[in-house]
Amino acid sequence: MAARKGMSHILDGIMKYRRTLRPSLLEEFKKVATGPSPEGLLLTCVDSRVVASRITQAVPGQLFIVRNPGNLVPHHNCFRNHVTVGGECGALELACSINKVHVIVVIGHSDCKAMNLLYSIRNDLHLPSKGPLEDWLRVHGRGTVEQFKKLETSTGFDRKLKFAGAQHYEDDFEAYIDPHNQFIPSDKFSQINTLEQLKNFLSYPFLKERLNRNELEVHALWTDISKGEYSFIDNHYMKSKW
Repeated sequence: MAARKGMSHILDGIMKYRRTLRPSLLEEFKKVATGPSPEGLLLTCVDSRVVASRITQAVPGQLFIVRNPGNLVPHHNCFRNHVTVGGECGALELACSINKVHVIVVIGHSDCKAMNLLYSIRNDLHLPSKGPLEDWLRVHGRGTVEQFKKLETSTGFDRKLKFAGAQHYEDDFEAYIDPHNQFIPSDKFSQINTLEQLKNFLSYPFLKERLNRNELEVHALWTDISKGEYSFIDNHYMKSKW
């Protein structure tokens, strides 16, 4: 019954789209049918509550959207020698090297189930994984755990953390995580994780040149789902909030 209900909602949504939204989008579809000109790439969590195209009001052909558990950016070392092939690496090449988009935004969020899991096992990374999700988080989330432990050792989570910037190796920046102490520790952990991803873009040879020539910008956006607020939390847009 649950499966039928879920499929029914999907079909109802498609029918509603055909009746209401499709007519107004036909011109947009015609414009991009033979060759879109995307402007950016959003790398977000797979969480069903994060609807990147809606929050950015993107039109067809405007954005590449990549999703994975925990909005993680694997280091390029993971893909060397073709030992492992990942969709993130291919998507970055397609968007940034082939289509030459000018901005990448990593989007994290509150109550992230992937980050909640990594937070819960942060002191047990030496133990065997219980499944593929844990494997994914252990491999690509260690930097987040290390950064959080620096914060955790300070009284009241009140110290600044230093993060590696994505534009240049010398472009490191410092950030306070939840300076007003509004969020639970696992949400602070999620904010750290979003910022920690920025440094990995420089590990990709086909991105490094464009980043160092300032042809490509990388930023971190974090949302409090319960309030529908979105904030840029990297050094360039620390004060932007909606």
